[in-house]
Amino acid sequence: MKVGDLVTLSSYGEKFGSLYRWSTKLFPDRPKLIGLVVKIMADPNARSWTSKNERTHYFINWINKDCPVSRYGNVPYRYHRATGYFLRNDLKFVRKG
Repeated sequence: MKVGDLVTLSSYGEKFGSLYRWSTKLFPDRPKLIGLVVKIMADPNARSWTSKNERTHYFINWINKDCPVSRYGNVPYRYHRATGYFLRNDLKFVRKG
């Protein structure tokens, strides 16, 4: 995955506790989330035992109005060390038409 790719939530991301609200399986009337990868950044606080998936943070600009701010849903910043990012297994590529 690289900057400029179109992405949506993967099935893992839709099942994640704070992202279930945007699940297309639980709420079929909701439009599917589509976003653009705008930045990829390595986690500065990653330890040697951290998995490759957790070391890389993906920042997404969503096209939809009702969208999650981060992988923690729309929780305010004070509850988490860093917000605004998603992990690779939370996302998948958007298929062509």
